[in-house]
Amino acid sequence: MDGKRLFDGGFLNGKPSSKSFREALSGNISPFFELKISTHRGLPLLWISEAEILSLAAPFNFALVGKFPTNRPSLEAIRKFFFNLKLNGEFSVMVLNLKNILIKLGNDLDY
Repeated sequence: MDGKRLFDGGFLNGKPSSKSFREALSGNISPFFELKISTHRGLPLLWISEAEILSLAAPFNFALVGKFPTNRPSLEAIRKFFFNLKLNGEFSVMVLNLKNILIKLGNDLDY
């Protein structure tokens, strides 16, 4: 199988993040949005801007969810199936739960 076409880009950010143990503990975390916390009718409220929503959704721009009503095939069998599709870009297949998988495609031509 061609290793360049398969990528595991991390679940949220779409990029691999390999850090050493020391780097992970150093506290150098990626900047996150400033949280705007308020209340509405006495209940806690978190304000999320449209730009923040679009930024969080960007890694899933060309994502699909595969659902299996009965038993899900092995992850290796699913990945092999996608290799045989001759997609133009990279792809990633991740297990969400026993019956669902997340398929992230690298470009819109494969979507």
